[in-house]
Amino acid sequence: MSTVAVTGASGFIASCLVKCLLERGYNVKASVRYPNDPKKTHHLLALDGAKERLKLIKADLLEEGSFDSLVDGCVGVFHTASPFFFDTKDPQADLLDPALKGTLNILNSVAKTPSIKRVVLTSSEAAVSFNGTPLNEQTFVDETWWSDADYCRKNQLWYLVSKTIAEEAAWKFAKEKGIDLVTINPAAVLGPLLQPSLNTSCANIHNLISGAETFPNATYGFVNVKDVIDAHILAFETPSANGRYLMVERTAHHSEVVNILRELYPNFKLPEKASDDKPYAPTYNVSKKRAEELGVKFTPLKESIRQTVESLKENNHFKAPKKKKEAERASVMATVAVTGGSGFIASWIIKFLLQRGYAVKASVRYPDDPKKTHHLLALDGAKERLKLIKADLLEEGFNFGQKDLLEPAVKGTLNVLGSVAKTPSVKRVVLTSSEAAVCFTRTPRTPQVVIDETWFSDPDFCRENKLWYPLSKTLAESAAWEFAKEKGIDLITINPTMVIGPMLQPSLNTSSAAVLSMINGAETYADVSVGWVNVKDVANAHILAFENTKASGRYLMVERVAHFAEVVKMLRNLYPNFKTPEK
Repeated sequence: MSTVAVTGASGFIASCLVKCLLERGYNVKASVRYPNDPKKTHHLLALDGAKERLKLIKADLLEEGSFDSLVDGCVGVFHTASPFFFDTKDPQADLLDPALKGTLNILNSVAKTPSIKRVVLTSSEAAVSFNGTPLNEQTFVDETWWSDADYCRKNQLWYLVSKTIAEEAAWKFAKEKGIDLVTINPAAVLGPLLQPSLNTSCANIHNLISGAETFPNATYGFVNVKDVIDAHILAFETPSANGRYLMVERTAHHSEVVNILRELYPNFKLPEKASDDKPYAPTYNVSKKRAEELGVKFTPLKESIRQTVESLKENNHFKAPKKKKEAERASVMATVAVTGGSGFIASWIIKFLLQRGYAVKASVRYPDDPKKTHHLLALDGAKERLKLIKADLLEEGFNFGQKDLLEPAVKGTLNVLGSVAKTPSVKRVVLTSSEAAVCFTRTPRTPQVVIDETWFSDPDFCRENKLWYPLSKTLAESAAWEFAKEKGIDLITINPTMVIGPMLQPSLNTSSAAVLSMINGAETYADVSVGWVNVKDVANAHILAFENTKASGRYLMVERVAHFAEVVKMLRNLYPNFKTPEK
């Protein structure tokens, strides 16, 4: 297994980078200032694979030769270490020296280590966009741009100065010494935090949701930390990668960031006005071409903001402000029910519903079994707003026997709808159906065929081919629509395909088990193409279908269709050291 070095490993970007490198099978030597301080290193040592393949090494940016032992024996170096903050009384000591001298110190160590094939330097958009050229809707920034250090000094933009002079020095040194250097230039980085401390970019969001009276009259570029990590690894592993890679999903004024927060979290107290009365700083355009050609797929800003807030909550950096009594009473009235609450999809729906302030009544077969319910009871808000109720819905199982599927699916669905019909307070029912109730007909599925919500699986075709799971979902959904029409129930169905993504529940669901099989020694993969979708997208679809008054009918949830051979290829690219099936 190849060994790589990461500097500044306890930081926001570097922590996520170490995590992904370990997941890909690398041995990682990581520099930290305080390797014996568990508050700084616990999140790294707890990573999967850290015990076997992570070595923490003490190093100081300002100490010459400090990185020699770090890079020794490595094939690659990721230099992320550089201070990032704006408020400083001594910019030379706080920002400029650590950025410039630290970069040259690491490159000096690299120059003495012939085993190193490439260095990936974490620079910044701060080293690109700020040269006095007006930034507005007509401006298009790309990697040929450079920030002007003198312009930045004149305007006391010290962080921008530090990143600009450090990257300039790195390119000059690399050229002189023949070092293969690539730089990643991200804007303000958002997304989930691994480290316990609050980094500057996420602190900006934290400030907006923590009672700030105003928001900055400033426009920033934004990007998700996961995309930045992808860029670093792609830049290292792709032989043709070269030069600089801007990482900016898009720019946005803080007023838009606040509007996104208000849409996502309507009960949060958010600032209503800018910090000054000047015209809003305009947005500007930043090229994504090179990053996308490298293979980066950008996460939308709204999702990055949501991930940041959820991570702030999960890491106890933030607790949602208490609502006024009237709002609290309204929240208590907004009670929803979720059946099969301990399942894969349902667990995520409950998590998101609690986050949005709902009171949730969830049915489970074994409410007193902590193995089945602990992950639900541990959710934020569960203590106050989650009630588990024992119910036997003839719970549906995802296997392939006729008796085990048909009766539970149909009767379970009708049992729930029968209870709904007796409860006038229920405004809408969202039923988790499946793509299996849509696409299994006698029509051949070819690349030319486009399936949509008007399709319905053919029960006779399913019976003839012993497709019991598609048959169960088809019969259950058909019965649901018929019953809802008779009783005047407002029904919507969500029809997801193969659902994968992070699991909240302790047990292994069928879709995730299919992926596990391919990385767990399977000799072959299934010769079949299926649709795929992320569980978070499915959970969000359920909530949108409930909350959006215009929602109606069926909603297919398929990000795209892929043959298992393609899935295996993706796994091999992501985890080259895993044993995956060849045929």
